[in-house]
Amino acid sequence: MSGLRLRCARLLRLAAVIGIIAGLSMVLTLPATPRAKAGEPSSTPFVQIRIDRVTPEMVTTTSEPVVTVSGIVINIGDRPVRDVMVRLEHAPALTASDELRTSLDGGTDQYEAVADFLTVSPELQRGQQAGFTLSAPLRSSTKPSLDVEKPGIYPLLVNVNGTPDYGAPARLDNGRFLLPVVGVPPDKAAESEALDAVPPDTQKPVWMTMLWPLADRPRLAPGVPGGSIPVRLVDDELASSFASGGRLDVLLSAAELATSREVDPDGTVTRALCLAVDPDLLVTANAMSAGYVVSDSADPAGQLPGTPTHPGTGQAAAATWLNRLRTLAHRTCVAPLPYAQADLDALQRVNNPELRDAATVSPNDIIDRILEINSTRGVALLPDGPLTNRAVDLLSADGAMVAVAAAESMPEDTSGDEQISADITPRRVSPQVALAPFDPAIGAALSAAGSNPVVPTYLDSSLNVRIMHDSSTARRQDALGAILWRSLAPAAAPRTQILVPPATWNLQGDDAQLILTALATTIHSGLAVPRPLPALVADAAARTDPPRPPGRYPNVRGRFSDDITAVISSQMSRLGKLTAAMTTDHRTGLTGAQYTAPLREDMLRALSQSVPPDTRNGLAQQRTSVVGNTINDLFGAVTIVNPGGSYTLATEHSPLPLALHNGLSVPIRVKLQVDAPPGMTVTDLGVIELPPGYLPLRVPVEVNFTQRVAVDVTLKTPDGMPLGAPVRLSVHSNAYGKVLFAITLTAAAFLVFLAGRRLWHRFRGQPDRADLDRDPPPARRPKALGAGAAEDPPRPARLPTSARPPETRPVAARRVDEEHRV
Repeated sequence: MSGLRLRCARLLRLAAVIGIIAGLSMVLTLPATPRAKAGEPSSTPFVQIRIDRVTPEMVTTTSEPVVTVSGIVINIGDRPVRDVMVRLEHAPALTASDELRTSLDGGTDQYEAVADFLTVSPELQRGQQAGFTLSAPLRSSTKPSLDVEKPGIYPLLVNVNGTPDYGAPARLDNGRFLLPVVGVPPDKAAESEALDAVPPDTQKPVWMTMLWPLADRPRLAPGVPGGSIPVRLVDDELASSFASGGRLDVLLSAAELATSREVDPDGTVTRALCLAVDPDLLVTANAMSAGYVVSDSADPAGQLPGTPTHPGTGQAAAATWLNRLRTLAHRTCVAPLPYAQADLDALQRVNNPELRDAATVSPNDIIDRILEINSTRGVALLPDGPLTNRAVDLLSADGAMVAVAAAESMPEDTSGDEQISADITPRRVSPQVALAPFDPAIGAALSAAGSNPVVPTYLDSSLNVRIMHDSSTARRQDALGAILWRSLAPAAAPRTQILVPPATWNLQGDDAQLILTALATTIHSGLAVPRPLPALVADAAARTDPPRPPGRYPNVRGRFSDDITAVISSQMSRLGKLTAAMTTDHRTGLTGAQYTAPLREDMLRALSQSVPPDTRNGLAQQRTSVVGNTINDLFGAVTIVNPGGSYTLATEHSPLPLALHNGLSVPIRVKLQVDAPPGMTVTDLGVIELPPGYLPLRVPVEVNFTQRVAVDVTLKTPDGMPLGAPVRLSVHSNAYGKVLFAITLTAAAFLVFLAGRRLWHRFRGQPDRADLDRDPPPARRPKALGAGAAEDPPRPARLPTSARPPETRPVAARRVDEEHRV
């Protein structure tokens, strides 16, 4: 028993130990409170820093020698944060354009502190915020400073430290931005000795060209053919965009001010600036100025003609904005974007020459007609997508062309000390197309500026940064640094720069003015020389180096699927054949091409790069679906009127009556196809021009039978595309054909024979068989009787036939009496 008790005690102790170990393991496996080491960023967001102001935005020789940064720290976590502190840090000047992006994210080893931490708040509760202001001298020999000794682009960082509840002190967030230093100002108040100004090096100025975009995403409702008045828009956002303070008004106002005679008397900024205009925006604004309606439905499927609408409110604003643009266009360069900012790579996969010309050739004519100018020709602007092999093939079909597109990103040269930026040297990419590239890092910095930052699809993934994390002020500083970097880097080659913002740039008023001020500062300080876009195009087109095609599509993000391009290709084929059959309405002057032009433009709008990359395929599918339904309706609007009964043909040559209906706004050429049964011959009417409305027809036919048959009638275009729905007619013919004709001839010949025989017998005085039932005529008496001639015995008196009793008169006698009466 003692042994048994001992074993039980041991088992109990073992069970207790196992329970303790299990409890500890459960505690260890529970989610732990995030803890971050001091000096390292936390993976869990607790606070966020927002930089609201940097003074000065651009440092020049006339600026104050002190930089001031203001902002706020916001508690965005799920717990209080204690001892919130901030500190300003700096890094050396950038030496490669790729650092315009890479210095804004990733590691912080290159940054050095300017001063000690400044406590912002002893404690921040959830949702609370606290402001801060940090100042530091540009340079100093006796106290901490930013160590700015010469012009350049300097990265700055505001470090935020704190202690989250249940955590340890850690670096919780940081805000980074670029500080462009065009010239180092003097510091007369230096404690040891006065510091003189350091001007920029202007011995190697940069040839500068900047595109200023005026574009918007497609606003015209899909599936509405030409001639529809008033035009229909999907929304009324353009009304506020054209109005004072709107996005397009801000862009236009900034360009007007920068190129005015008061601000730019010598026209240097005007020569460097070129308006990149989307012809689709001009078409929309021009239509709005004549009055328009807005669809009540936000769903593209509910925006077809006939759906509810309400009047638009931007007619006056659109007319005013368009007139201001006409005035500006007469004193500066204007170049077209692809129509509706269509993706040329996807357009080449559609493989439709008519659509290609509408995207790359017609925009010049549209701009010239609406703005009453001569726009720059021979150039294709690609501000939002890469130049691919397919895009080059599409442009090559248009003849000599210069493409302004992003250069291919080049990897860092790890074998040397210097980094290699993107190659922006102009080159030829095909015998017909030359490339004038711009730096993708600089383009990405410009794309991030404004209230709606975007990451362009041409940007390599290695240059992506957290643009949504940075404030609009920080992103504006990055754009200013990108504009000035090449001018302030004398070693950067080549000494050319093309500034290409995104087409749908969304800038605030201050952003637009500061960016154009940076452009003017670069030129007026001698760091850059204006290079008009026509001169750039001419120089690139004159290159004779061997063609070097572009690389592959660098990013699948935003690529239109092959299903979308296949649908557009099919719809364009049908629409082209229908348009070829249309003619001009002489009453209104509307042509077939004008009538279907909005539907072709809808195909380009479906391929627009103005919408976010992640939503492109979905929006394209919706638009093509609506346009496809409209094309089906156009084909169904030209049809044969179904009589709903049967036709009876009196003779074998009776025509077949039909009625055609044209529900289009223009005449159309059609052909009738009649599937006649054997024994019926139909005369081909050839090509019929069918005007809008109804047209009665009489189709000549020849029938050789007497019966009821079904006749199928189809309406087609001259090249064989079916129109409307086929109609089956029930036709009854009374014609007997050749047999009836032979019987009729035989009867007529027999009647002629009988009549001729009677006349012959009467002429000869011979009785005819038809007169056998009549009494013979009385014999003729001689005029004088000779001697011995015996007289005929007297004949009994004959009563008149009418005096005889009816029952005693023979039938033959009654017939003779009737004939005599007649």
